[in-house]
Amino acid sequence: MVDDTTMSNQDGLTRRTALASASGLLVGVAGCLSGDDDEVNGGDAGSEYTVSTGFLALWDFTRQVAGEHMNVVDLVPIGEHGHDFDPDPSVVADVEDSDAFVYLRDFASWQDDTAAELEAADDVHVIEAAEGIEFFDSPAEDDDEHFWMDPVTCQEGVDNIADALSDIDPDNADAYAENAAAFNEELQSVHEEFEDIVNRAQASDLIVATHDSFQWWHDRYDLDIYSPIGTSPDNEATPQDIEEIERVMEENDIGYVLYDVGEPDDLANSLADETNAEVLPISPVETQLPEYHEADWGYVDHYREVNFPTLEEALEADPN
Repeated sequence: MVDDTTMSNQDGLTRRTALASASGLLVGVAGCLSGDDDEVNGGDAGSEYTVSTGFLALWDFTRQVAGEHMNVVDLVPIGEHGHDFDPDPSVVADVEDSDAFVYLRDFASWQDDTAAELEAADDVHVIEAAEGIEFFDSPAEDDDEHFWMDPVTCQEGVDNIADALSDIDPDNADAYAENAAAFNEELQSVHEEFEDIVNRAQASDLIVATHDSFQWWHDRYDLDIYSPIGTSPDNEATPQDIEEIERVMEENDIGYVLYDVGEPDDLANSLADETNAEVLPISPVETQLPEYHEADWGYVDHYREVNFPTLEEALEADPN
């Protein structure tokens, strides 16, 4: 059964080229809290406070709020997918050495388990980024947790993080509030750019041939997204799922197949070969590929450099 849910060329930064160099560039997490800038995604290694975060989007939200006042670490190594990450015990040990842990409920069992252990020990501040945010029953899953894919809703997550960092470090509370407000203005601009693409679009259907992290786009922008995989990266498409996707593509005259830059693109290429479609990359902001890391990309960059060019093409948006 096909999951009904909601990519333009990204020059030089496709997953195929990125993974060619990724094998030797994965960054280990153990010891990353030592302050070695080569192993830490962002933050000020000389800061008094260290904050561990559960995956790429949370890392960027937190570093944008923290600014120079805290060292912010993404626990997911470069090149690994946030949803797939299976940490070894050293990662939990690193979290226990930090001052705070920013996580997302119901996203990964290791994050929920770690948060519960930390709360019981009461030694590390635990920050649930989506506190107060109601997950909705999307076409892909009940209680769809991918709230950060909506640049409007994720502003609430940014505010949650700012409030929590202010509690930890009240001396810099004004700075955290100002940083959050400035970043939320940028996120609002991302939302308005997204709306502009949708308003110019001739199509409203997207095919995602990797796991479906994009249903919040369906809720916010009324895009229909179809995936033969569903919401779990561990799922595999059945022949019936693939056949159904091919039928949807034919009936809706869809000429593009999107793939998550953090996952293999084999199925996307196979579908494209069968349907004479073009393959385009899309980012759920869960994976920091080596090239992206080199360019110090955050949430906004993933949207403007990967997602928006792809959406312009896949949705057949009229030129500005």
